[in-house]
Parts: sequence; structure tokens; C-alpha cells
Amino acid sequence: MAMKIIKNHVRSISLPSRSHPSTAAIEESLDKYLITVNTKTVTSSESVNSSLVGLEDLYECTEECLKMGSTRNVLSFNAERKKMKGEFMEEMLDGSLKLMDICNASRDLMVETHEQVLGLQICARRRKDVDFSGYVGFRKNMRKEARKLLGSLKNINVGLVMRDNDLDQDRDVHFFAVNHAMRRVVSMTVSALKSFLEFLSGRQNGNDIRSKLALVLMKKKFHDYDQIVKNELEDVDSAISGDFCSQEELHMKLEDLEVWTGRFEKSLEGLFRRLIRTRTSLLNIISQ
Repeated sequence: MAMKIIKNHVRSISLPSRSHPSTAAIEESLDKYLITVNTKTVTSSESVNSSLVGLEDLYECTEECLKMGSTRNVLSFNAERKKMKGEFMEEMLDGSLKLMDICNASRDLMVETHEQVLGLQICARRRKDVDFSGYVGFRKNMRKEARKLLGSLKNINVGLVMRDNDLDQDRDVHFFAVNHAMRRVVSMTVSALKSFLEFLSGRQNGNDIRSKLALVLMKKKFHDYDQIVKNELEDVDSAISGDFCSQEELHMKLEDLEVWTGRFEKSLEGLFRRLIRTRTSLLNIISQ
């Protein structure tokens, strides 16, 4: 079963917090999102999907902020500190493109998974002896692709782009607030996609002593542990790898997996569209 050790705390950005009216909605949405994410004690299909869905609200607030005339002016290359702001915008554009690629590839994996599961369901209805070799090979390639995408996530910078002496916090408070808010949004996106890809690759199944100890503690804490820690992909893997499973149980596991692949696909599609809109807004600011 897939499991994440206690809380999935998101890496914090080491920027001092300075508020501004233009970013108030983003910061409020970010705080709500963090509360939701950090109250999830274990990783399940439901918690992973909830993290992806929650990103849409963050990007909606980000888009509204980027449409504001004051925000567009403060990020414009014609404004003060052209070099510093240019570096920030370049980093945001580069990060948005990488996130789009990873999100799109993740969505494609769910589309392929859905097709594979539908094929298994048809075969399972027609006969008892089903050839699972094609699906097993697909799952092997999925894990490989998920690990590759996890590596790509590490290349997305969510840290500082300017030195402390480049910034006058009083004079540049608006730019500082936009910078801080957008970096937090990127950080949340990286974290949510990381959880999703680890869910696909099975990286939560650590073999180290700490992971095993956490597993024992979680099972003692939750009597319905197997229902809380739910990974439909691994359930089907177990069913077709030799674990005892009746025909009826197999049908149920495949149906559950079909439902969740559809939900993941929809959530990733929604995130992908938001990423496109945010990138378009950034490009519009640069071109003005």
C-alpha cells in the first residue's frame, strides 16, 4: 500500500512576508490550500487528487492578480530595476513551461491508463483467464516515466532569484509581494505534482527502517488503515500478480481504478489549462 510519512509539509520560501492589496487574494488562497494539504496524514488517491484540484483556485487568483494594471506596471521591463524584474519574469516563464510539460505528460499517462483498464475490463467480462502481460508492461513503463518526470520537477527553481542588497523592501514592496506570492504558487504546484508522480511510481513504499516504523505506527493509529491509505493502481497490481483475488473482486478493483484515472485526468486537464492562462498573462506583460 502507498503511504506518505505523516505530513507532506511543503518547502517554505525564505522570503520575508510583505503583504500588498494586489496579492491578498493569492496569499489567502495559499494559506487555505496549505491547511488542507498539511492536514492529510497519509497519501491516498483522494488526498493526491484533492491537492491537484486545489491548485485551480490558486491559479485563478494568480490570473486575477496578473490582470491588474498595478501588477502589470510593477512587472513591466520599463519599470525600475529592469534587470531584477527581467530575471524574475524569465524564471517564471521557464518554470511555467516546465510545469506545463510535466502536467501534460502526467495527463497522457492517465489517458493511457484509462484505456488499459477499459481493455482489461472487457477481457475480464468475456473470460476468466485474462492475459495481463500487456498491462504489466505498461505499468513498468509508467513507473519509469513517473520517475523521469520527478527528476524534471527538481529542475524547477522556487528559491530566491535576487540578493538581499538588490531589494529595497520599502520602495519595492509591491514587486516583492508579487514575487513572493508567485513563488509560493509554483512551490505548491511542484509539491502537488510530486505527490501525484510518487503515487504512480510507488515511491511511498520505502524499504528503509523509518518507512517501516511509520507504517507500523499508522496501522496502530488507524483501525481502518487499509481504507485510508488507498492506491487503486497497487490494488490492481496485487490482484494480477498472484495474490488471491476472486473474479468479482478483480472487477471491483478495476472499476475503482477506472474511476480514479478519470478523476486524475480531469484534474490534470484543469491544471494544464490554468498553467497556459498564467503563462499567457506573463507573456502579455512582457510584450506590453
